[in-house]
Amino acid sequence: MMRCHGHSLTGLRKNVLAKRPAPATLPARHNSVNRPHLVSHQPAAPRDTRAATALNEKTHSTTALHRDIGKVLFSEQQLEVCLTRLGSQIGDDYRGKHVLVLGVLKGGFMFTADLVRHIQPVPPMMEVDFIKASSYGSGTETSGFVKLDDGFDVATLKGKHVLVVEDIVDSGLTLTKIVAMLRASGTASVKVATLLDKRARRKVVFEADYVGFDCPDEFVVGYGIDYNERFRFLPYVGVPKPEAVSS
Repeated sequence: MMRCHGHSLTGLRKNVLAKRPAPATLPARHNSVNRPHLVSHQPAAPRDTRAATALNEKTHSTTALHRDIGKVLFSEQQLEVCLTRLGSQIGDDYRGKHVLVLGVLKGGFMFTADLVRHIQPVPPMMEVDFIKASSYGSGTETSGFVKLDDGFDVATLKGKHVLVVEDIVDSGLTLTKIVAMLRASGTASVKVATLLDKRARRKVVFEADYVGFDCPDEFVVGYGIDYNERFRFLPYVGVPKPEAVSS
């Protein structure tokens, strides 16, 4: 056997092979090298929306208080909860019915617009209309005299289920007159939804079918409710400062 400097070629070959690095381990393939990469179609894990919800609530809760408002009585968050509750109740009661939502202007415009968007399930036929009525004039006390819009055609309501939407039931005089007029026109039914119910000011017996909040005996503005056409735009219901509504 050939030797080199005292070592055999066989031994030298073994030493070289022993020092050669091991080949890298390749990832396992699915059967064929030409098989395309497989993508999982399992639904992704639900995203945690708690942070987004907290941020949303924080954004709503930082609405600046108007300088003429003394305190907030019902906040934006409370109004949203109220709308969801009333919308569910009304949706259940009017299943399969043709309903006409009749908002009372001007104070009820914002409540009416938001309420119809919360009615679930949506009735198979739902119309929206408005009637203008007032009993406050330009003061903070109801006048006792109810003025209705003469241009409203009650004949169009015949056979329909009418839901009257009002901002606040105070003396009860306005809604008593409206409900009597609607029932006399041949409606299938008449119900009333009010955002606020101020029972302390009742002058006649009247009970609304859907009530958002029981209202304390304070003059309130905001969320469509005004004082001399002011404050309707506020996103909450608040109590104005005395100097803001003084004569």
